[in-house]
Amino acid sequence: MAIKAPRRKKPVRTSKTLDEKYMGGEPDWGNQEPTMEMMVGAYNWYNYFHNQKDHAKAVRSFYKKDKSKFQLLNKLPDWRFNHVLATICRMRAKGCSVPQQSSDWFDESIQKLFDMGKEVVEAKKEEVKKTIPKVSIQERIREQVGNYIAEIEEQVDLFADKYKSDFNMYDWLRSNDVKAQQSNAIADYYRPLLSELVLTEAGKDPDLNEGYKDVSKKQLKSFIEFVQMLVDDAATWGANQKTVRKTRVKKPQSVSKQVSKLKYQSEYKELKLVSINPADIIGCNQLWVYDTKDRKLKKFDSMGPAGLSIKGTTLQGFDPESSEQKKLRKPEQILPNVLSGGKRILSKLLPDINTKGTIPNGRINTNMIILRAIK
Repeated sequence: MAIKAPRRKKPVRTSKTLDEKYMGGEPDWGNQEPTMEMMVGAYNWYNYFHNQKDHAKAVRSFYKKDKSKFQLLNKLPDWRFNHVLATICRMRAKGCSVPQQSSDWFDESIQKLFDMGKEVVEAKKEEVKKTIPKVSIQERIREQVGNYIAEIEEQVDLFADKYKSDFNMYDWLRSNDVKAQQSNAIADYYRPLLSELVLTEAGKDPDLNEGYKDVSKKQLKSFIEFVQMLVDDAATWGANQKTVRKTRVKKPQSVSKQVSKLKYQSEYKELKLVSINPADIIGCNQLWVYDTKDRKLKKFDSMGPAGLSIKGTTLQGFDPESSEQKKLRKPEQILPNVLSGGKRILSKLLPDINTKGTIPNGRINTNMIILRAIK
């Protein structure tokens, strides 16, 4: 099976001082027909520099475009994948040929893994027949995320060909109706790559400099912007989906009457923000609002256990001594923390912003996005 060469060389994450002095760089013999001695050297190199998790990832990644096989390999634990299998997958992925003897051994060994994956699937089916159906949520999410990432990786490969793309992550997540947890997992998957690219741009890591030596500064900058878009849009979509779920709570009639005259901004496309259901404000202990016109982030703390309430278009029951508002210079960096941060992050959010704080007046208008209500 013809495999397209990867978009980049993965840098070795260990020191290059003594290790590479004696072991050499990552094997790559191009179109040259390798000898068995060369293959043994490659086996030793990957066994030394890569761990068990790296071996498993190399084999699974080799089949990421074949969803059925990729899913079967995902059924198996990492220890099932040895460094010999991983080496052959890496060399083939780089466009290098392998001896016929090694190729025959690989085909036989990888087929055994596929058979093991099928056995796991069949065993689970039998278990479902004998017992009460129990769906493993984590397993299902992991498979879904793996399938989503396989599709996104195709877009990354297309980008790496010309270092430009019309792919819009936020629209893709919407069209595929990706759930919040899966979207956040996708963001987590690409954060290490983003950190690696940013560190490469700084030029202070010799390993990364070597790994990206064929990528120009302009291409690297475009690559960073593209991956940053993947991470930011996935995180934003995940936060927005959590917001949407909060609006599905049944509300007493009195709550509806309280918020019936409230005017607010339902969506702010520039920062991909959506307002929560204003009914969630009633009885909450803390409320976060963002004024899109003045770029001010507002925090309201309730005065007592009854929580906050609304009268007309004005917030009632907030404590002026602990409530505060500050203007944001870079809202795109601060607001994601408001949407997803825990109590500790939220408590430090406004104090860490180096702008003058003032007391908000409590009026809500059509320029304000209702970000978050905490019970």
